[in-house]
Amino acid sequence: MLKWLIRYGAWWGAKKLPDVSPPTEPASEDGEGETKPFLEHLEDLRRTLFKIAGALFVGFNVCLIFANKLLFFLEKPLDRVGIPPETFLQSLNVSDSFVLSMQLAFYCGILVASPLIFYFIGQFILPALKHKERALMVPAFAWGAVLFITGAAACYYLIVPRTLWMFIEYSKWMKIKPQWTVTSYIEFVTQFMLSCGITFEVPLVILILVRLGVVSAATVAHGRKVMIASAVILAALLAPADPLSMVYMAIPLVGICEITIWLAKIVEYRRNKRLAKQRAAENRDA
Repeated sequence: MLKWLIRYGAWWGAKKLPDVSPPTEPASEDGEGETKPFLEHLEDLRRTLFKIAGALFVGFNVCLIFANKLLFFLEKPLDRVGIPPETFLQSLNVSDSFVLSMQLAFYCGILVASPLIFYFIGQFILPALKHKERALMVPAFAWGAVLFITGAAACYYLIVPRTLWMFIEYSKWMKIKPQWTVTSYIEFVTQFMLSCGITFEVPLVILILVRLGVVSAATVAHGRKVMIASAVILAALLAPADPLSMVYMAIPLVGICEITIWLAKIVEYRRNKRLAKQRAAENRDA
């Protein structure tokens, strides 16, 4: 069976679709990406998906080896509020430990493989981008990684411990002895961290749109109320299903919206200044 899978993977990686389309057109002089036949795009997409699947497979298996270390890391916020995780968290089902290790390996494997995944995606879409769009790719990926890690770290070190402490105190006030299952706890923490990491990407998307001239800084500023309302709705959708977690996520999102508005003005000012220099240089050459 294993030999058959190896042969099938080698055949799938080496197989190519027949090219019945006209030859590839070179990139145009105005910075447009090169035009490829449709079947070549399908072939490139197949190779990209195959590479991404391989990266995820490797990342999953590497993280599966350290599943117990990952669990210890995610239990730290509970330990910071004075609750020993080994006596507080429970496993009620026979397969909880196995399923939990698979979940941890899967989520962490995505994070470990994300640099390669972004690299493969960049290889696929780079030929179709304009010159100014290509110049934004590397900074966008770099800042995207920084913002995601910042959001997840802020959630892990600041928001999650405070939220857990509030839940425990509220349970005591309600005269209920808190006793959580390990699966529900891990789902809560991982969902919270991933949600915060994703929401921290919103300013980057807006700034890229301003940098490309798709939207203006004035439009972003006039949409302040819409952005704040969207931040609250996004917190309600992404945060765990309780009002306290939604509030803790909505507050930094509102602050991010205000920062984004000011950064959009700076980005647009620099963009207009650069375009003015280019026009002046073109007029001198003419």
